[in-house]
Amino acid sequence: MVGTQQIKTTFNLPVLMLLSFITFLFASCASLTTPALVKATPKIDAETAMREELVNEASRYIGSNYKYGGTSPKTGFDCSGFTSYIFEQFGVSLPHQSGSQAVVGQSISINHVMPGDLVYFSRKGSRIFHVALVEKKDDSGITVIHSTTSRGVIRENITQSNYWKPKIAGARRVVNRDTAMAN
Repeated sequence: MVGTQQIKTTFNLPVLMLLSFITFLFASCASLTTPALVKATPKIDAETAMREELVNEASRYIGSNYKYGGTSPKTGFDCSGFTSYIFEQFGVSLPHQSGSQAVVGQSISINHVMPGDLVYFSRKGSRIFHVALVEKKDDSGITVIHSTTSRGVIRENITQSNYWKPKIAGARRVVNRDTAMAN
C-alpha cells in the first residue's frame, strides 16, 4: 500500500462499557425532567381545604357529652351549640339555635351536600329542631357528625337511619369560596 497508512484501532472493552453507561445516565437524567414524566401535585383550593378542616375539627369531639344549651367541649354540646362551636373555630359565626342556623348560607338540595354543609331536621312540617354537619356523601349515603340527646356527639349515616331520614328538612351551604378565602 503505497501512500496510505493503515490505521489500526483497538478498543478497550471496559472503557467502552463505562462510556456507554455514562451516556445512558445523562440520557436518563434528561428524560426525568420532561413534563410528561413529572407528576403534578394536585392543588387543594381554599374551600375544599376549609371543608376538610371543619370535618376534622368536628371529628375531634366525637364522644363529647350532650348538654342542653351546651356550647363547649368542657360542658357538652347541644346540636346547634356543636355546629356553632365548630364553625367559630374557623371565624364563621352561626347563631345558637338550629332554626336560626337554617337560614344562614345558601339553600342546597340534600342530593348535593358536601363535607362541611349543614343538614336540618323537622317533624312532619313543623319547625326545625335539629342540625348536623355533613362529614361525607358517598354511595352508602350521607354521614354526619352531630350532637344527639341520647348519645352526645356521634358520627351517623342519616340516610340509613329510620329515625333521621324521614325528618330531613333541607340543607345549607355555609362554606363557600368567599368564607374560605377570609380564613
